Amino acid sequence: MRIVTTVGVVVLIIGSGLAARVFLAEDATEMTLPRISIDAGGPGNTDTTQPPVPAPGSPSEPMPIPADGAAMQNGPGESIPAAPTEPPRGEPEEPLKLTLPLDCIISGPQRDCYILSFVNANPASEPRDFTCGSLTYAENRGTDFRLMDYAQMEDGIDVIAAAPGTVEMIRDGMPDANFRLFGRSAVADRSRGNVVVLNHGNGLQTAYGHLKRGSIAVREGDTVERGDVLGQVGMSGLTEFPHVRFDVRENGIFIDPFTGGAQHQGCGLIGEPMWRGDVAAQLTYPRTLIMRAGFADEVLNRAAVEYNLFNQSPIAAQSPALVFHVYVAGIQPGDAFVAEITAP
Repeated sequence: MRIVTTVGVVVLIIGSGLAARVFLAEDATEMTLPRISIDAGGPGNTDTTQPPVPAPGSPSEPMPIPADGAAMQNGPGESIPAAPTEPPRGEPEEPLKLTLPLDCIISGPQRDCYILSFVNANPASEPRDFTCGSLTYAENRGTDFRLMDYAQMEDGIDVIAAAPGTVEMIRDGMPDANFRLFGRSAVADRSRGNVVVLNHGNGLQTAYGHLKRGSIAVREGDTVERGDVLGQVGMSGLTEFPHVRFDVRENGIFIDPFTGGAQHQGCGLIGEPMWRGDVAAQLTYPRTLIMRAGFADEVLNRAAVEYNLFNQSPIAAQSPALVFHVYVAGIQPGDAFVAEITAP
């Protein structure tokens, strides 16, 4: 049988052991990240006379993301020192081009990480990512690279330098825990958690936040090359799940690496990505993502779904319920979810 329902609804079905195949409706596909370049202009420039980037869905209709997105906002006291303009150490490269800040597969059927949210290109009152989609939140200043599950964090996924530079700042010692256990105010001034900041010269910095406690592998003043290990993915600071918060700053201003434009400069503008060409080709815009799906013999809460606590053995035929759960990010108005249930 085929069940069609709106995205995010728990499907409750009664019966004996079943197998399932899940997939998105045909229109819910990923779109290739366009290479764009931004017009010179200061923060706050919302001139959209340049050809806009194709946006996923209508810009007038916000595309919800899981509620945990709001939890990743910076605390008001969190800050990074401005970078000096001394030349970067390591391989010479002008302009600076970035590679992935963590050792994972971000595209294709084997991918084990994905981008959950982007820099907010619009004013805080109407947050939009660079495509004018809503995979962002009001004061998001960086790009959030999320792991698929907690097991990866426990196994250890390396966070690596996206470009050569010098270690300017580190912070370690904060626990890897959901901030809702202790409250936002407890980490408001350390929202990035355990962090490494690199200086690349010419006023450019990158920061790698929410690292696993005790995993930081560098010291202040160290010279690092592209791909050197800085630490491991964790969930320290103001977060609810394992991911890396990757910030780029130029002369103290937060920059979106997908456009080279400043935070709040305006969505849909033409810009020049800071990603190296081979990396940019892998970075597809995640229109809609199935993050977790599975069966249980009872309704699981969100935390249980996050931790993948579905039934691991066949559910007994006499079980009073068979509950199918699906956890989706990047939902858009009009999306549909299809679950195909097959024999026996």
